[in-house]
Amino acid sequence: MRLSAELLAAILAVDGRSRATLDDMERADALADVVLARHRQRVDRHHPEPARTGRRG
Repeated sequence: MRLSAELLAAILAVDGRSRATLDDMERADALADVVLARHRQRVDRHHPEPARTGRRG
C-alpha cells in the first residue's frame, strides 16, 4: 500500500497535478504490483530455496 501511495505521488508530481483520478490510483496500484513482483523475482534468483529431499520431519 505504501508503494502505491509513493507511486501515485510521483505520477502527480511528474504531471504537475495536485489531485488524483481513479485512473491514477489504479495505475499506481498496477505499477506497485509490477515493481514488487520484479523485486521478488530478483530476490528468488539470488536466494534459491534449498532442494527438498522428500523426507518429512
